[in-house]
Amino acid sequence: MKLVEFLLSKRSHKGLRSGHFFIIVALMAVGTFVYYVDQTALAEGAFFNNTFFTGVHDLHRTLFFIPILYASTVFRNRGSLVASASFMAIVMPRAVMFSPYPDPLMRPLLFVLLAFFVGYLVSAQLDNIERQRKSHKELVGLYKEVVETHNSLKESQQQLIQAEKLTSLGQLAASIAHEINNPLGSILVYTQLLIRQLNEEQFVKSKFTENLKRIESETAYSGKLVKNLLDFARQSPPSLSLTNLNQVIEDAYPLVEHSAELNKVTVIKKFDLKLPEVMADKNQLKQVFTNLMLNAVQAMPKGGHLEITTSGKKKNILIEVNDSGSGIRKEHLDKLFTPFFTTKDEAMGVGLGLSVAYGIVKRHGGQIEVKTRAGKGTTFKVTLPVK
Repeated sequence: MKLVEFLLSKRSHKGLRSGHFFIIVALMAVGTFVYYVDQTALAEGAFFNNTFFTGVHDLHRTLFFIPILYASTVFRNRGSLVASASFMAIVMPRAVMFSPYPDPLMRPLLFVLLAFFVGYLVSAQLDNIERQRKSHKELVGLYKEVVETHNSLKESQQQLIQAEKLTSLGQLAASIAHEINNPLGSILVYTQLLIRQLNEEQFVKSKFTENLKRIESETAYSGKLVKNLLDFARQSPPSLSLTNLNQVIEDAYPLVEHSAELNKVTVIKKFDLKLPEVMADKNQLKQVFTNLMLNAVQAMPKGGHLEITTSGKKKNILIEVNDSGSGIRKEHLDKLFTPFFTTKDEAMGVGLGLSVAYGIVKRHGGQIEVKTRAGKGTTFKVTLPVK
């Protein structure tokens, strides 16, 4: 095998090819000498009569297989053909001049054909091995390129993820600054008005109380905003207890019932009455389902159907909130749970509802998915583990 690999890797070298050629010629010459010496001895009645040389003519012919196989190994088909032709040119004259058989050319011709066939098989096998080695090298090279490309893409992906995180962080910071700045500005204005009223001794209790209520309202709004951000950042762990999700949805529904009536939305509840209880924070899940139902109602300003379904299995509970609204555009799906992303008017929300709901569901070990079709509605699926 070492010799084959050596020949495969070095056979194109001019110096080595010349050396192989002279070795083949030398082997052919040796075979020719041995092949003819026994017939010469017979013709002269020499000592060799009825000895090894005179009794094994066929064995002498097989000696030529060595240079033919050598030529097939080094020069492949061309070497096999030339060496076989040389073999025929050497054995035919002797067969014509000295063979005692009635068909003197048949036996040498069969030997030549056999030698060429064997040489051709060797040459074909070596060509096949060389093609396989070449293909293997190409595959190894391609594999290395694929690995390098994969590593490069992986690095690029990590860079893109990091860039996306930084972009989201920048958007989050800008949105927080904008959302908190408005109520803080209002609080500042009303506080200055109160100070002016006190300094000017124009104290009117009704106006003073009204301004304080506005300050209270703006402060409460800011506090609610910060609380939602803390919930999103997972700073408040859930307080777990055995919870019936059907009851949680029933408790959440009154908060959106009035909006559903105003938008002429028909609400359909399909509850699994044998739904197993789960370990969960009732208040946090109530916030999730309130948000999902309110989003569904707001997606149907001209009326429609809202269907809420619960179903239980051994390991998971599935809650589906399905609306017949206009659906969600595909380009918005990837950003749906991003903080402060919203397609609503500013008066309808600031884009924290779904991101907070997503965080709450994840903290409960569940999943939240969305399926939507343009013009045919949207379905939010919440999956929660039973234990």
